[in-house]
Amino acid sequence: MIRVGLVGEDPNDTSSIKNLLEKRYKDKVQFRQLAKRVQGYQLDNPKIKRSLPIEFEDQECRFIIYVRDLDAFKSQKDKLQAKTQWFKDLDALVNNEGILLLNIWELEALIFGDITAFNKLYTTKHKVTHDPMLIKEPKEVLKKLTFKSNKQFKESHCPEIFKHLNINEVEKNCSCFKEFIAEFEAKLN
Repeated sequence: MIRVGLVGEDPNDTSSIKNLLEKRYKDKVQFRQLAKRVQGYQLDNPKIKRSLPIEFEDQECRFIIYVRDLDAFKSQKDKLQAKTQWFKDLDALVNNEGILLLNIWELEALIFGDITAFNKLYTTKHKVTHDPMLIKEPKEVLKKLTFKSNKQFKESHCPEIFKHLNINEVEKNCSCFKEFIAEFEAKLN
């Protein structure tokens, strides 16, 4: 069994990605959440540069998946370059084998990749006609969609929602996730 570390801006993010990836890879991969107490922009703090290599070694991971939100579109080159450089700097401290899952705007955009699952959970009827990675502020869109519903979307719901998403649909509909899966598969083989 291959051990793969997960580092993200929030434990909800890493739990969500873990829940989604386990749908396809639970027989091959054991996902280990690293840097659990680090949240948001604490990932830019020098402390993680000291603690991550130790956790990586202790958990005996082959590589790490770094989950970050770009909070912008890919066309905003300065923000894209900053996140990419953060990834390269941090990954250099472990084994330079990691993968960056950079969500355009926010992780919640992946939910739109299988909006049918979300519609069932929240009794909504939303349709997506374009790449969910082009949705600006998807978290806010999900909140608006459920504003008048009995069950309103909250960020803390993401790990549970991701358990219901169809990974094949998310991969098919979300360009950044499709690229990530191709890179992840190559690392596993």
